[in-house]
Amino acid sequence: MRHVLFNLTFYLMTILLAAITVPVSLLAGDSTVRGLFSLWARGTVWLVRHVLGARIELRGMDHIAERPALLVSKHQSELDVALMGTVFPDYGAIAMRELDDYPLVGGIVRKLGHIKVSVEGARRSQLPEVMEGARRVHAEGRPILIYPEGTLMRPGRKSRYRGGVWHIYDELKVPATPVALSLGLAWPRRDWKKFPTPCAMEFLEPIPPGLPKQEFMALLETRIETATNALLREQAQPARLDEMVFDFEQQGTGWQK
Repeated sequence: MRHVLFNLTFYLMTILLAAITVPVSLLAGDSTVRGLFSLWARGTVWLVRHVLGARIELRGMDHIAERPALLVSKHQSELDVALMGTVFPDYGAIAMRELDDYPLVGGIVRKLGHIKVSVEGARRSQLPEVMEGARRVHAEGRPILIYPEGTLMRPGRKSRYRGGVWHIYDELKVPATPVALSLGLAWPRRDWKKFPTPCAMEFLEPIPPGLPKQEFMALLETRIETATNALLREQAQPARLDEMVFDFEQQGTGWQK
C-alpha cells in the first residue's frame, strides 16, 4: 500500500504549494515562482524515492556538462516533469496558451515562461507560435524542453515523432540532446497505482546542429527509442516486461522513407 501513502502525500504537498504559489505569483517575479516549482519538483522526487520506495537514477550527466539549449525527451508520466525540474528548474516547455486564462493557475503558468501554443486549429498554424516562444526562451538562456510525440506514452509504446522539433533545432542552430527514460515503470501515465521499482532518466549524446530534417528525425527517434527500450529491459520486472509491446523494434522509425 506504499503507493496509497505516496499519492496522499504527493497530492497534499501539491495542493499546499499551489496555495502558496498562487498569491506569490501575483506579487513576486518569475524567478521566485520558478523557485517554488523547483521545490515542488524536488519534493516530488523525494517522495518517490523515500515514500514510494522507487530508486531513480540520473544517467549521462556528462552530456549536459555544458548547459543544453534543446532537450528532446520521451514522456511517460508526471515524474518526467518533476525530475527534469530538479536538473533544469527554469526550462521552457510547450504549454496550452489557454492555461493563461484559467483561474488561479494562469498567473503561475505565465510566470514559468513556457512556450504557449493555442490548442485550436491545425498543427501547421501552431508552428509560428512555437518558433516565437522557442526564440524567446533561448534568448533568455533557458533550456527548451520538447516531447516530440506530443503525448504521454506507456513503456515500450511509441507514437509518431512530429517535425516541429526539427524546426526549432534548425532555426536556433543548436545541438539537440535526446533524453531516454524508464520512469513510467514506477509512475505509469495517469495511473493511481505506482510501483517501488528502479527507473532512470538518461541524457544521451547530443546531435550536432546542421542535419537535414529526414536525417535528424531518424537519428533522434532511433537514439531515444533504442536507449529507452534498453532501460526498460534492464529495469522492468520480468512479469511487466513480458506484457510490453516494443513498438520501435517492430515498426522502426517513421522517418526512414
